[in-house]
Amino acid sequence: MSEAAVNIDNLNVHFGGLHAVRDAHFSVRPGECYGIVGESGSGKSTILRAISGLNPTWTGTIEINGIQQTPHRPKSFYRTVQMVFQDPYSSLHPRHTIDRTLSEPISIFRLDRAEERVRSALERVGLRPSFRFRYPHQLSGGQRQRVAIARALILEPSILLLDEPTSALDVSIQAEVLNLLKELLVSSGLTMVLVSHNLAVVAHMCQRVAVMNGGSIVEETTADALRDGRVREDYTAQLLAATRSYDRAAARGLDPSD
Repeated sequence: MSEAAVNIDNLNVHFGGLHAVRDAHFSVRPGECYGIVGESGSGKSTILRAISGLNPTWTGTIEINGIQQTPHRPKSFYRTVQMVFQDPYSSLHPRHTIDRTLSEPISIFRLDRAEERVRSALERVGLRPSFRFRYPHQLSGGQRQRVAIARALILEPSILLLDEPTSALDVSIQAEVLNLLKELLVSSGLTMVLVSHNLAVVAHMCQRVAVMNGGSIVEETTADALRDGRVREDYTAQLLAATRSYDRAAARGLDPSD
C-alpha cells in the first residue's frame, strides 16, 4: 500500500495516433499541493482527466490513497476525488440556481443535512447564503469559480484536482481565488493537484512541481527552486523567463508579502 495520496507510475495516454502522455511518474503526499506546468497541449490536463476518471483510455498505474484504480471508477470514488475545471462560465448549468447546483451531488449520494451542507459550502468559499438563489449569469467570473469550488467540496473529498482554475479570470480575481484555495489547503487538510501553464501561479500554490513538454515530465522541482531560478532543463528556464516577462503583475498580485 502506498503512503501517497496520489501515486502515478508509467502512465500513458493515447488518442488515436497521438501519444498525449508518455510514461508519467509522480506521487503526491497527503496535504500537499502538487503542480503540473507546461504549455498548451503538453499533456498536463490529460493527466488530470485520467486521475479523475473522465478519460478511461490510459495504461499504467493510478493509485488513490494506496488503492489501485481501474479506468472505470465506482460511484464511491467521487466522494474522495473531485475536480474543478478551467472555465467557470461553462462548468455551471446556466438554467440551474446555485442552490440546485450544490444540492444535486447531495441528492445523488443521498447525504443528510442538505440545507446545512449547502450553507456551509458557500461559507467556505466566501459567498453569502443569498447566493443560493441566483443563476450563474448573475455572478461574476470569480464568484462562479467559487461556486464551482463549493460544488467540488460539498462531498467532502480529500483530493481536489484543479485544471487551470484561474486562467479564465482577470489577474486581480485570480489572486483572490488562488488565495482561497491556499486557505482551504491549510484549513481543510486537502490534497491538491494543480495544472497550470503559469509558473507564477504554481510557485504560489505548490510545494513541488512537475514540468511537462510534449507529453513527458521533463523535470520535477520545488517552488523555492522555481522562485530562485534554479532549474535543470532549458525548457523550464524558457517557461520561467516567459512567466517573468509576461506575468510580472500577476506575480506581484500573488505575493502575500506585497
